[in-house]
Amino acid sequence: MSRMFRACVWMAVAVGGVAAVRADEAATVPTHAERMAKIGLSRYEGAWRTRQEIELLERADREAATAREWKVRIEKLRSRLERPDEAERAKEELGAVSDPAAAPAVAAVLAQEPSQPMRGLFVEALGRMRSQDAFATLVAVALDHPDPETRLAATEQLAVIAPEVAAPRLVAALGSADNAQVNRAAEALGRLGVVSVAPALVASLETQHVTMPGAGGQPGSMSATFTPSGSGLSMGGGPKPVRVKARNEQVLAALVQLTGANFQWDIAAWREWLATQARPAADIDLRRG
Repeated sequence: MSRMFRACVWMAVAVGGVAAVRADEAATVPTHAERMAKIGLSRYEGAWRTRQEIELLERADREAATAREWKVRIEKLRSRLERPDEAERAKEELGAVSDPAAAPAVAAVLAQEPSQPMRGLFVEALGRMRSQDAFATLVAVALDHPDPETRLAATEQLAVIAPEVAAPRLVAALGSADNAQVNRAAEALGRLGVVSVAPALVASLETQHVTMPGAGGQPGSMSATFTPSGSGLSMGGGPKPVRVKARNEQVLAALVQLTGANFQWDIAAWREWLATQARPAADIDLRRG
């Protein structure tokens, strides 16, 4: 064997050995997917996510799918309620609906329902669900639905489910800029029977609201008034907003209903009476067990 041939053979062996070593090294280098898996990430919907994130996304997908199914089912039930041959059976099926996942679908149908008896059925369904969505819808209906009977039906459901939880949301509406909403909130509070809201009602017996009086001049005309800052004249074109005081009949009615007392519009008398109700009787020994 010539010297040159032996050199070529040796070189081939050497190159092959290097290639084998490199192949072994490449086999031991983890892939990107393996590195991500090592730190707890998996590929899901085009992004690397933790197992917890994937579980939340999957649950959200399942809930969305269930909500879509309920939407179709509730709309079909509503349609069947109008058919004489299916109305009774559809009413029975609606009366069995209590899945919290159905709350958005029922709320959507209720918002568009023109029939008061039908609205009553959907309000009852919301009352069976015992979910945050259903509860929030009942509060909104009790407070703002244009039909008094529907507001009453929602309030009755709240009174059964959790009047103490519903009361603070309605008390917040006593501070509304809309005087009509103040009275609707008070009406609902009176029916809930939560006596602890009485001080808030007393504070809302009389409320002030900003209103626009009838225009006193031609549109576009200028009026000259002194500004509170004393800076001189201000130019305006039209009526100015004014504050008006309103006595809220439903607030007074709720106070009478909850307390059994009636001091009419005498706010000081109401507050003095409430203060006496909060004090323990003088002849009670608080040291006794």
